[in-house]
Amino acid sequence: MKPVPAEPKLPSRDEYYDLANKLEWAPKYVKEEELFPVDMSGIPNLPIDVWAELYDAPYKVTYREYVKNQKEKDQRLFSVREAGVRAELVKKLDKTYHQGSFCFHITAVPIPEYTASIAEARMARFGKAGEWRNLSTFGSMDEVRHAQVQILLSHDSIQASPKFAYAHKMFWVDGWLPIAARSFFDDTITGTNAIEFALMTTFAFETGFTNLQFVAYAAMANKTNDFVFSSTTQSIQTDESRHAQIGHPVLKTFVDVTKLNEEMKKKI
Repeated sequence: MKPVPAEPKLPSRDEYYDLANKLEWAPKYVKEEELFPVDMSGIPNLPIDVWAELYDAPYKVTYREYVKNQKEKDQRLFSVREAGVRAELVKKLDKTYHQGSFCFHITAVPIPEYTASIAEARMARFGKAGEWRNLSTFGSMDEVRHAQVQILLSHDSIQASPKFAYAHKMFWVDGWLPIAARSFFDDTITGTNAIEFALMTTFAFETGFTNLQFVAYAAMANKTNDFVFSSTTQSIQTDESRHAQIGHPVLKTFVDVTKLNEEMKKKI
């Protein structure tokens, strides 16, 4: 009696995750330093295979999971937003809140979100580990989503005050706050290489500020019965908490290499 061949079994998510997210191509027609110039990738300028071995993000997500999660989040968010529009929520909100802290946030944030999408895309190209580049690709799409959603909410509120039109132009106004913001984001976002952005923005800024900001705004919006903005900030914060994980393995590698260099100098 002939043995019955076993049916092929697809690998589980845990089995194929590392293969899919840490896949690297060995450069053949260009040198590694041309593919990943140090000016764009950053220091420490470690080889690709070293970064691939050391980079291990605590947040694990595949592209299929990412698309599914984002679709569900957008469905929930836009359902809540539609309910708010139908109920004319803008007209019922406290003016001090709506034209104060809400207006400040919703007009100040969208353009920096777009600049962050560019910096995430820079990491998606010049990060020297496959998992790093994949997470940065998701991050770049997230930042575009954040900017567009917040501009949409600003547009929904423009009937209440022309101040909400500043979502498109506040970043270029020559007031002290926009000038300070431009200088800060030039240093941390638009003028950084992949490692600098991972350390200064995804690790430091998004861990220490952005997460706290969106959690606080969600609580404040909920207290003032602005369920649309509360849902929006909670939805955005789930993305930001994932971005914050991109910088952790970069920081660990940076610290480990620094310690190793110091130990080698002592031996020499």
